[in-house]
Amino acid sequence: MPLIEVKLFDFRMDEETSRKLIAGLTDALCEPTTEGLREHTWVVVEGHSPKNWGVGGVPWPAEMTPP
Repeated sequence: MPLIEVKLFDFRMDEETSRKLIAGLTDALCEPTTEGLREHTWVVVEGHSPKNWGVGGVPWPAEMTPP
């Protein structure tokens, strides 16, 4: 059972983006492996506030727009 996890800043997430990620990542896994994995592949898409992210060992600066 393949499991693909995606974590993004929450402001980048909406229902359409989630649908596209699920479809595209499943396609990306099945193309080089086997189509038989499609029915068994789980994709989890999560959106998180930038205040809960850090880079370089420190929290993301609240005053900066995330990349």
